[in-house]
Amino acid sequence: MRMSRERIFHLADRILAELQATEGVALKGGEDLRVAVVRTLTDESKFEESIDQEVRRILSSYSRPLVEGGREWEVLYQKTREEVFRKRFRL
Repeated sequence: MRMSRERIFHLADRILAELQATEGVALKGGEDLRVAVVRTLTDESKFEESIDQEVRRILSSYSRPLVEGGREWEVLYQKTREEVFRKRFRL
């Protein structure tokens, strides 16, 4: 599921606040760092969404329809998600 812009900005602010509160960590270029964190979270969200779409496409192609949210669907979703992830990263 894709995160909203507000959620991404909130998480970026929380990450930076945690880093600033960490002893021994000195942040330089706070706004540039915030932009980089927002970009990274956005890219990760898009990546997760693309994997989710591919898994749902694969599951919908099965000859026997699965009820989304059911136990069988959840198990097949997780297995298929792991396979898609491994295929993309050649793990």
